Amino acid sequence: MFHFIFGLVAYAAFNVVFMYFAGFLANFHVPKSIDAPLTGSDLPLALTINLVLLTVFALHHSITPRHFFKKWLLRHLPAHLERSVYVLLASVLLALVMWQWQPMPQMLWQVENIWGKTILLALYLVGVVAPLVASFHIDHYDLFGLRQVQCYLLNRPYVSPPFDEKGLYRLVRHPIMLGTLIVLWATPAMTMGHFLLALFLTGYIFVGIFFEERDLLRTIGKPYDSYRKRVPMLFPFLKRP
Repeated sequence: MFHFIFGLVAYAAFNVVFMYFAGFLANFHVPKSIDAPLTGSDLPLALTINLVLLTVFALHHSITPRHFFKKWLLRHLPAHLERSVYVLLASVLLALVMWQWQPMPQMLWQVENIWGKTILLALYLVGVVAPLVASFHIDHYDLFGLRQVQCYLLNRPYVSPPFDEKGLYRLVRHPIMLGTLIVLWATPAMTMGHFLLALFLTGYIFVGIFFEERDLLRTIGKPYDSYRKRVPMLFPFLKRP
């Protein structure tokens, strides 16, 4: 029962942090957002602190999903808890980024036109919803570790969900990452701090996709290779040559 409760806590933590992150990026009704309140840090110090925070967050996401790290981790951790531990740690690190973020409010560009603002807001909302919808097109509860701990609780064998091409995954191979990119860039007011976070995480996303697809090719093989050749990576209807 304790392991199942731990899985629930990890899942709840992700949802709370995800909702706060949506408000954090949009400067919308959260105690601390990406551009406020000002901390008084000078630009070089703020830049250094923010880069360290983002690097720690990216290293966790880049290293812990890899096969060699999972193999080491499973020597010290029950297999059914591996995903929940990953989700909980990722949520804690993202919360740390937001908590310690140093605003860099220097404005790079700003959209004043009301229609422009409306379009960007609509895109932002699409970007927030798309990853959630996409997670149910694979296996939402498996992705966040709940199915694993439930199988353990009910003493049922756990089987990884099969590779399936449906929903948003028929349009792009990485709809969750596409939604994240939209959220990062769809803003009418691009400050230096927002630009730094968006640029850094965009680079991380492409690096992460490279390693994830390499792992998928190794584990799934020809079906995923065929899928790669038919479906664009991030931009719908853009076929590979």
